[in-house]
Amino acid sequence: MTGRGWSVEAWRAWCATHVTSHPGQTHMLGPDEGLVQRLTADTRTLHRPSDTVFFALHGPWHDGHDFLVEAHRAGVRRFVVRRNPSNSDSWAQDADVLAVEDVLGALQGLARAQRDAFSGPVLAVTGSNGKTTVKEWIAELLPETAAVHRSPLSHNSQLGVPMSVWSLDTHHDLSVVEAGISQPGEMSRLAQCIAPTEGVLTHLGEAHLGNFDDEAHLAREKCVLFQGCGRVFMPEAFRKTCAALVPGELVTWAFGDEPGREEAQLVVTAGSSTHTWTFDWQGERAEVVLDGTSLASVRNAATASLVALHHGTALNDLPERLRKLKAPTGRLSNVKRARGGVLIQDDCAHDLGSLEVALDALDRAPHLARRLALVGDVAQSGLHERERAKRILALAGRSSLTDLWMWVPHWSGEALEAFPDHVAGPDAQRIAVTCFQSLDDLVDAARALDEANVLVKVASHERLGAAVQALAPTRHVTTLTLNVSALVDNVRVLRSHVGAKGVIAVIKGLGYGTDPVVLGRLLEAQGVDWLAVAYADEGVVLREAGITSRILVLNPDPGTFDTLLEHRLEPQLVSLEHLELAHGWTASHRIEGWPVHLKLDTGMHRLGLAPHEDERAEELLGSQELSLATVMTHLAGADDPTLDERTRGQLAQFHERTQAHFPNVPAHVLNSAGAARVHEIVGDNKETWATLLSNIRVGLAMYGLGPGALDLGLQPVLSLETSVAKLVHVPARHGSGYGWTDAATHDRVLAVLSVGYADGYPRNLGNGQGKVLWKGRLLPTVGRVCMDMTTVDVTGLDVQPGDRVTLWGEAPRLDDLASQAKTIPYELLTRLGPRVQRVIVR
Repeated sequence: MTGRGWSVEAWRAWCATHVTSHPGQTHMLGPDEGLVQRLTADTRTLHRPSDTVFFALHGPWHDGHDFLVEAHRAGVRRFVVRRNPSNSDSWAQDADVLAVEDVLGALQGLARAQRDAFSGPVLAVTGSNGKTTVKEWIAELLPETAAVHRSPLSHNSQLGVPMSVWSLDTHHDLSVVEAGISQPGEMSRLAQCIAPTEGVLTHLGEAHLGNFDDEAHLAREKCVLFQGCGRVFMPEAFRKTCAALVPGELVTWAFGDEPGREEAQLVVTAGSSTHTWTFDWQGERAEVVLDGTSLASVRNAATASLVALHHGTALNDLPERLRKLKAPTGRLSNVKRARGGVLIQDDCAHDLGSLEVALDALDRAPHLARRLALVGDVAQSGLHERERAKRILALAGRSSLTDLWMWVPHWSGEALEAFPDHVAGPDAQRIAVTCFQSLDDLVDAARALDEANVLVKVASHERLGAAVQALAPTRHVTTLTLNVSALVDNVRVLRSHVGAKGVIAVIKGLGYGTDPVVLGRLLEAQGVDWLAVAYADEGVVLREAGITSRILVLNPDPGTFDTLLEHRLEPQLVSLEHLELAHGWTASHRIEGWPVHLKLDTGMHRLGLAPHEDERAEELLGSQELSLATVMTHLAGADDPTLDERTRGQLAQFHERTQAHFPNVPAHVLNSAGAARVHEIVGDNKETWATLLSNIRVGLAMYGLGPGALDLGLQPVLSLETSVAKLVHVPARHGSGYGWTDAATHDRVLAVLSVGYADGYPRNLGNGQGKVLWKGRLLPTVGRVCMDMTTVDVTGLDVQPGDRVTLWGEAPRLDDLASQAKTIPYELLTRLGPRVQRVIVR
């Protein structure tokens, strides 16, 4: 995880303070410059080792001290260890080393120091199930203007929580951190790390009960998280259990027919149809539609709504927002099956509560005659095998299943006897039940399965990849992943860095090779002022997808003025002739007040009005037909420090011309490079040019790319990944691929990757010019990049077919890859092939 960055002095001061309060030793021999931004306990994640602290954690399956030399060799120079290094430890001779008895405690303490610098509300979410969903839904339901920090996915463990807290930044308005426990005593450590001001309890149930005495013991342990909270949000049903355990105010919701509803602030009542519910809050009422019929989904939505209502969301805004809620990306993933239907995989904690949610998702899949669930044991429920069997059958019986496959390789004969060969479902439908204890048998059955919707819901430690592959054979394995949270954070960081009020988000070129509709919806939800596209047809696509934000068309052809007006698109006028055509067209059509944007040429010498044309433009724009929305120019060399003087000349000219002819009109001049390097470019002229800095117009920087991205701590948003298709053993003095251009003097093992220049990986990165990342190691390309394949050298490594590799992302960075390919990131993004699967991840 990446934080906002500590100076070396701040890092060393914290080490000294930590040693004072926790006995240990330090020696600080590392570099005096740089930043501390990343924390890791895994050498495979060393993407930027120079700004990383490596924590040598000791666990049941590994000891981080075994990887200190490897981390040092990779470039790490800051370590937290359990054993003080000796004079013979080469890894410590030029490094900062903090030696403490409790390395995990030090990691959590460092995250706590990061959290202490944040003054906004910190909400801690826990519960037996629903934590990730409620956390994500709280963020979705909060006002769009709120900068919300939250744990990624289900990072709620002793390691995941401090990693999540470390990413908390001063630009956030509110933090939502997920906390989970599986053993007594764990919650007190998480509470110390998070230091929440408010708490959220989603559920008290059977998940992980096997490690606790009973449900009361589990409740006591979970409520430890809330000891310092001013208020705790929860279902009213848990008030009796928690009232004596929580010192702060209990804020609750209840169902309308539930005892204790008088005490609840939010009352939820079933409506006239299955999906309709009534929310009553503070004397007001709203009818909402929830996408899901299970009570678990309704409970999660009610809890998230209760929190959002207390943090600025209006009751009358909830219906529209609740209607759009979906299960968090990464929790439930859907892929099409070649034989028909979909495969749904649920990757979160496996317990009876989450099984109910997963079955509900299967119920909501496009209807097919056959609906099958492959379900594993819920061993951590604290129930006997036979009782677990009964509970699973009961849940299956309330679903629309036609088939239930149980994966229970370790169950006893007695437990298996509890499973009949069928169970009655709704409307007396017959649900066939089959138990599997052999993976071969399961794979054979999966291969024979014809058209069906399928749910796979097993514990994360189960290894059923062969069965999943048989159910839905992989088609194309190269994926472009877009991290939504990183994108949103990058936009906020850029706006904060410049001090801008407005944002024009550029999503031309098919969203820079991603998905313009997805991007448009995301950025619209963040409240950007305009979306910017290149041509009218790109704007039409956004409008047809239901996007209502203002859309600026940067290069509109006069022949598309009808289309622009019909779809409420706002043209940028790039020449005096262009402006005169727009004026004449609106006059002939008796249009008044059409919003337009004006581009001035200040040195780019491509598009825009020359200085001598300003007066005529001012005259035309003073008419009633056109309304000038913004005025802009484009910086030609903002990415090049050697051109800063000429860039300042562009800014000075733009400021002079706008003040003379277009005063009080919103201006935007800072593109991605200009926004990232604004302080170097502007220098002492910030106050003079304040009106030019009030808006930013960014594209590439949103993705964490371009000049200044690393210095600002912008996060890589996009990553291109593929799989190893095959290993090839190549004898010495033999080559591989077209032209045998790569012959070596030694025997080699090469890995063939399922990606080529048809997917957008540049052909000129062959023969060692490019490198891909596999488990923290950069592997050089071998031979020529082909249309569909690329080969890398994996000699001496335990690489296996099916292993995932990163072509570019956090490492290697796309900026670096583009430089090696003698091009720019823009070109590589827009060259991504259509068969590359686009994946959106929150």
